[in-house]
Amino acid sequence: MKDEYIIIDGRMGEGGGQVLRASIALSMALGKPFRISNIRVNRPKPGLKRQHLTCVNAAQAVCGATVDGNAINSLELSFAPGPVRPGEYEFNVGTGGSVTMVLQAIMPPLLFGKRPSRLTVTGGTHVPFAPPFEFMRDTLFPRLETLGVRLAARMDRVGYMDIGGGSVTVDIQPAAETTPFQESEAGGLESAEATVYGHNLPEGVVDREIDVLLSDANAPLGLTPETIRREDGPTKSGPIAGAGNMVLVIVRHGRHTTVFGECGWRGRAAEVVARQACKRALYFIRAGMPIEAHLADQLLVPLALAGGGAFATEKITSHTRTCLTVIEQFTGRKAMLTPIDKKGARITLP
Repeated sequence: MKDEYIIIDGRMGEGGGQVLRASIALSMALGKPFRISNIRVNRPKPGLKRQHLTCVNAAQAVCGATVDGNAINSLELSFAPGPVRPGEYEFNVGTGGSVTMVLQAIMPPLLFGKRPSRLTVTGGTHVPFAPPFEFMRDTLFPRLETLGVRLAARMDRVGYMDIGGGSVTVDIQPAAETTPFQESEAGGLESAEATVYGHNLPEGVVDREIDVLLSDANAPLGLTPETIRREDGPTKSGPIAGAGNMVLVIVRHGRHTTVFGECGWRGRAAEVVARQACKRALYFIRAGMPIEAHLADQLLVPLALAGGGAFATEKITSHTRTCLTVIEQFTGRKAMLTPIDKKGARITLP
């Protein structure tokens, strides 16, 4: 029955916000209500936080859902969607909570809607443990466009974790018809560049990160002073509120671009931030797989709604397994994982 609630245990898989975001997106798109308990119960600060609550409330606005439990720190939530309503929406996280993660929850149903949509979200654009804006625009969106949708994104203002205030707008032209996703060609390293964000930081932090990017250890990336951009000065949108730091290593391979972002925070050395961004980029290049590990889990819900697909990825993360489990609960479709080498795998979603 359409009105039977799907029961989701928030402790599954990685046990974080990914369970909620995937459930919201699938519920909206498929018109299936769900109840989730134990929301982020194993996290240091369990329950719904501002970012997660924005996901719920934004989804409610887009589909007219009946919702119970949408409150800060809530451990349980019920969500009964109405019809998805494409259009123009603005949402404000109110903190430095991730803009891209809010979009991750509400965008998938709109990719296959009947009319275009425009979403503007204010919050954190470059924050810990979340995809930076450039990853969404340059890595995720081009892959989603192979499904038949057309996407455009702009960042009007950067926002960091303490205060937020960053603004991102996404325009969605839905797919007239969908094409199953297939990606098997990795393509070799063609070029790399980097961007270092560092506003309102102690003197020398950005310079130290650039020194790491140019070090002998990271020479295989081929970075030069000319291919490194620093974003630590005045901006067109005025002074940046709060301090923030992120190193992006942008790798171009074959027909694609993959962005690796590492965020700095108080107590994390500048050298560690830059070194980790380079390490992830080099691992990806050497693995020879087309889909980076963090991209894999973000592709799965749109693929499930578009009729499936298959791709090879460098490794299977807990976020990826979580998405696959939620997809199976909502659709009954079980993915096949075929190991490749030591850590890689091919994911086939029927």
